[in-house]
Amino acid sequence: MPFLDKLSELVWSLPTVALIISVGIYYTIRLHVPQVRCLGQMLRVVRKSFSGDGENRFRVLSTALAATVGTGSVAGVATAITLGGAGAVFWLWVSAFLGMAVSFAEGVLSIEYRDGKKGGIMYAIRDGMGEKFLARLYAFFTVLASFGMGGMVQSNSAAEAVSSESGISPVAVGIILAVLVAACLFSGRDFTGRASSVMMPVLTVIYIFIVTAVIVANFGKLPEVFSEIFRSAFGLKPAIGAAVGISVKQAVSVGFKRGIFSNEAGLGTTAAIHAGSGLSPKEQGLMNMFEVIIDTFVICTLTALAILCSGAVETGLDGSLLVSAACESVFGSISGTAISLCTAGFATATIIGWSKIGFSAAEYLSGKSVLPYKIALTAAVFTGAVVSLSAAWKISDIFNGLMVFPCVGALWALRKSVICQTSPHTK
Repeated sequence: MPFLDKLSELVWSLPTVALIISVGIYYTIRLHVPQVRCLGQMLRVVRKSFSGDGENRFRVLSTALAATVGTGSVAGVATAITLGGAGAVFWLWVSAFLGMAVSFAEGVLSIEYRDGKKGGIMYAIRDGMGEKFLARLYAFFTVLASFGMGGMVQSNSAAEAVSSESGISPVAVGIILAVLVAACLFSGRDFTGRASSVMMPVLTVIYIFIVTAVIVANFGKLPEVFSEIFRSAFGLKPAIGAAVGISVKQAVSVGFKRGIFSNEAGLGTTAAIHAGSGLSPKEQGLMNMFEVIIDTFVICTLTALAILCSGAVETGLDGSLLVSAACESVFGSISGTAISLCTAGFATATIIGWSKIGFSAAEYLSGKSVLPYKIALTAAVFTGAVVSLSAAWKISDIFNGLMVFPCVGALWALRKSVICQTSPHTK
C-alpha cells in the first residue's frame, strides 16, 4: 500500500527519531547514566515486587511486560533484520539503552501525576503542563495505537504463527482472539493482571530456553554474527556508491522503529498500568528500566542472535515464521510448534495488556462511556488476523509515531519533576 508507506515514512522521518534520541541522551547525561548507576537499586525494587507482600506489584509488572514483550520481541525483531539487515540489531540496542533513561522518566511521571488509581502520560500533560487539549490528543493517539500495536499486529502475528503450524485459518484465529479480548473487556474484573501474572512467566521461560539452545548449538558462529552486526550498522560492508548510505539509513530507521515498538520507550504507554503499582515515583522509574532490559536486551537480543546464528535469514521468510525456521534448524518441527505457541501466547498477553492501556485512554476521553472503544478494539483484533503482515506493521508504525510528539513534549517540559526524584535522599 503506497499510501501507508508514505505516511509511515513521514511520521517516522528524521525529526521523530531525533526527538527520542535527544530526550534519551538528555536524561542519560542529566541523571548521570541511570542505566548503569542505578542497577543495584533497580534489582532491589524488582526483588521487592516479587516478595510475598508484593502480589499487586507483581501483577502490574506482569501486565506491563505483557504489553511490551509481545510479538515485537519475536516477529518485530525478525522483520527488523529482514528490512534493515543485521545492522538493525545494533541500533535496536542503542534505542534500548537510551530508552531505559526515557522509561525511567515515564515511570516517575506515571506515579507523580496519577489521579487516584488512574494514570497515564495524559494526566501528566494535563496536571503538570496544564495542557488539556494536548492531553486529550495524546489519549486519542493512544486509543489509535491500541488498535494498531496493541491489536492488529499482535493478532496478525498470532494468526500467521498458528496457521503455518496447524493449518487453522486466520479467520478462526481472529475469532478466538476477539472472543478472548471481549471477555477481558466486558468481564468487569481484573482479568488482565491475573492472566498476565500466569502467562508471562511461563511463556518467557519456555521461549528463552528454546532460542538460547539454538544459540548454543551455533556458538561457533557468534563472533561472525557480532562482526556482521557492527559492520552492517556502520556501513563497513563492501558496497557500491550510494548503497552504503542507503543501507545504513535503513538499518538505523528500522532498528529504532522496531526497538521503540518492542520496549515502547518514548511512547509512555505503560504509565496507565503503573499507576496502580503502589511504588514511589523513583521506584517505578527503576522498574520501567527493568522492563526494557527484559524486553530488548534479553528477549529481542536472543531472538536476533538465534536468527543470525542459524542462517535462517537465507530462507527468505519474515516475522514469526523466520524465528520458527531458526529454531527448527536445531530442534526440528517440534520447536517450530513451540515457537508458534509462544508467539501466539505473547500476542494474546500483549492484546490483554494493551486493552487496559487503551481502555484508560478511552475512559479519559469519554468519561464512563467506553462501550464504543470495547467494540472497536474487538473488531481491530479480528481484522488484524486477516490483513497482510506488511499492512498491519505500517498501520502500527504510524500510530506509534503519532504518540511520540506529545509524550516527548511532556518528558521535556516536566524534566524538573523527574530530576528531583533521582536525589540520593528520595526513595
